[in-house]
Order: sequence, then structure tokens, then C-alpha cells
Amino acid sequence: MWFSNLICYRFKQEISYQQEDFDKALEQDLFRPCGSQDLHTFGWTKALGKHGQTLSHFSKNSILVCAKREEKVLPAAVVNDMLQEKVEQLEVQENRRVNKKEKDELKENILNTLLPQAFKKSSLQYAFIDMENGWVVVNSGSFNKAEELLALLRKSLGTLPVVPAFANYDLGLFLTSWLKDFNAPEGFAIGLDAELQDPDDNGAQVKLKGHDLATDEVKNHLDNGKEVTKLALEYHERIKFMLQNDGSIKRVNYAEVLKEENADIPKEDMAVKLDADIILASEEIKELLEALTKELGDAKDL
Repeated sequence: MWFSNLICYRFKQEISYQQEDFDKALEQDLFRPCGSQDLHTFGWTKALGKHGQTLSHFSKNSILVCAKREEKVLPAAVVNDMLQEKVEQLEVQENRRVNKKEKDELKENILNTLLPQAFKKSSLQYAFIDMENGWVVVNSGSFNKAEELLALLRKSLGTLPVVPAFANYDLGLFLTSWLKDFNAPEGFAIGLDAELQDPDDNGAQVKLKGHDLATDEVKNHLDNGKEVTKLALEYHERIKFMLQNDGSIKRVNYAEVLKEENADIPKEDMAVKLDADIILASEEIKELLEALTKELGDAKDL
């Protein structure tokens, strides 16, 4: 269970959950397939899929949860073509313009007709809760999708006192300083990718990929006022990632030496291997986040 994108939150208070009570809370919002008139559904499914029986997976002070989303696929172009045809027919029959309210009603009727026949697609979204240090980490590259999972978790648990982990930091200031001095925090190393942007209205961007970021060319961009919005970093040669100024952590890549630590677990014991991978990945992520917030100034002290 290797998270590839991280949207991170922190609890505002100490928390402790017991699996039996936690699972009962999640059972209130179980995933169900789309009905004939549903555009989408979203709910909890087994954390380890077919390799587990519980909605949550408790392991080493961490809780893994999985939400499933199913949605109907209705191509906008198809709906719009049908709507235009209906509008034209009505205008010809009644010799008048169709107003916006009527168009909205026609569109709703079209959607209701098409929904039962629409194709469905589903996706899974994982998150883990670190009860020891108070982290919630969602495996997502989108804040909107992460917030959707948190809203579901809050609904199930009744309360979820968390805040975005990096909301109180000007990450762009830190990233720009690290790159300008080419001096990453202890344990971190600057990678080969970055994005720079002018802070003024034109917002001119410079995208650097596979580039030596210690060159005078990069420094000149920074001296001329550009700010770093994304910076590739590596932590202890075990995790590579892209830290963005909005607080998201993307393109998380784990070193082979890390992945191989559980390679001796036979595939027949998939539940055991998944558990070991969850522990390994979540412990590395927690260590990375603790080191990063220590360098920035722990948000709990702000």
C-alpha cells in the first residue's frame, strides 16, 4: 500500500480509536452501487479489499481506511446535442424562444432518461490516520477529493477536528530559500525538477525537469524575483517527492531498497504482505512529515 500523492492534515487534539467502535461508525456509511437515478455514490469499503474483512485496518498506531466512489458516465457532448435538438423542436413547434428555465428542465429530463442506461466507473481512495502523532494522510493529488473523503469520515465519526497540515506556512518562501541557497534541510536533498513563477500578474512560469538546479541560470531566475512553487526533494535516499507551495506532496517514489524490505513475504500471504507494506510506507511517510514540520516549525506550536 504505497501512497503516491499526499494531502496531509493534523488533528487539533490527541485522539484514540478502538477498532470495534471505529468500524461500527464506518458501517453507517457503507458503499452502495449507484441506483437507477444516482449520478454517483461514495462510501466505505473493506480497507484491504478481498484480502480483509473489516472496513478499517488497525496496525501499529495507524488506521487505514478506503472509500469507494462509483459514478455514471454521461458524456457532456451527448447531453448537449440531445438538449439542442429538443430546444430546436420546441422552438419550431411553438414559434418562440425557449428560456433558460425551460432549458434546465429539458436537460434534467434528458439526464433522468439516460441515467439508468449510463456506464459506471469506480475508484478507490485510501487514507491513514496516525494516532501517535496526529496525522491524517489522504492518498490523493486533489484537495477537493481529499476533502470529500474527510467529509465522509467526519459524517461517520460525528467529529473530525483536523486542519490542513501546512496551512499556516508560506511554503513558497521556504522552497525559494532552499533552492536559492541550494541548501535543503538536514536529511533532505534537492532533486532535479522545479517550477518557478513570477509573483506579479503575468505569472510567467519556468518549468525545469531533469535539470541541474544548482546552476547560475536557475539562480538568475530567483534573483530576478521568481518564486519556487514546486520543488523535487529526496529524504534520506528512501523517498523522492515533489513538494508544492499549496502543501500537497506529489509524485512520491520509494527507493527499491525500501520496497524490497518485505520482498521475502510469499504472495500466498497477501494479507500479511499488505499489512507489512502499510506499516513500512506509513512509517516512512510519518518520519518524513515529522522531519519536514520540524524544519518549518511545528504547526502545533503556531
